[in-house]
Amino acid sequence: MFRRIYICLVACTKGWLATCRPIIGLDSCHIKGYHKCQLMWAVGIDSDNGYNPIAYGVVEKECYETWRWFLELLKIDLKLDNLLRITFMTNRQKGLVDAIAVLWERCEHRNCVRHLYANFKKRFRGDKIRNKILQAARCSNVDDFNNVMEDIKGISEFAWLWLSDKPTSTWTKSHFGEYSKCDMLLNNLCELSSSDRIILEARSAPIWTMLELIQVMIMNRRSKRRVDIEKWYNNVGPKVSEIMELATKNSGELVCHWGGEGNWQVSQDQIPITVVDLERHTCICRC
Repeated sequence: MFRRIYICLVACTKGWLATCRPIIGLDSCHIKGYHKCQLMWAVGIDSDNGYNPIAYGVVEKECYETWRWFLELLKIDLKLDNLLRITFMTNRQKGLVDAIAVLWERCEHRNCVRHLYANFKKRFRGDKIRNKILQAARCSNVDDFNNVMEDIKGISEFAWLWLSDKPTSTWTKSHFGEYSKCDMLLNNLCELSSSDRIILEARSAPIWTMLELIQVMIMNRRSKRRVDIEKWYNNVGPKVSEIMELATKNSGELVCHWGGEGNWQVSQDQIPITVVDLERHTCICRC
């Protein structure tokens, strides 16, 4: 009698340890075949903001026991015992939050803002408040976040109370930790995996066929990725290069004043807007 299976390819493990940021997205979906099971997977983010499949598996149902079983094996494969500063991005699936809390007491846990808003709009609707919630999630510092929350309170105090009850460290950039070097708000990478054409087709196949199709998909993706990396014109990927070029373009009106050692004050129209420490790689705006 089939119960569950876990698969983590060696190449995926090495790839995550060598090139990915310390953030892992977790998700699951139903299998459409004869066996009504759940497909689980873990996805990492590489240095060019692309997704890197880490592990996947099939379980009889989604609950605390199955998520803990999956994460315990993932913890062993990725050697996470001594890596205390790890970030997880989830959609708050059944039992997953508790399983993460038990296995990684000091980890950072983020929730997908899209799913947060999906629950929010069941009680509160309107484009104005929706835009304010997204603005609050994108705030990079606490002062800006507090100002937007006051705006939300002015629109609807009940909405403000509902949001205030949610841990800010799980859904707004202003309270995210900096170690992961990732300000991702959405669990898009996991959802991209589940919406991949190969996986959509595989979910309707018998379990063993489905697992083989997913393995081939991962192998093909890694091979294509290797070829694409060889075409990079520098050590930075094309997606990150675009972000850097846009930041450079937008910095044309900024003036920097040296404050000693590695500290620089950045001003715009003679108004100080932030302070950058080049030695510590920090900025008070946290952008």
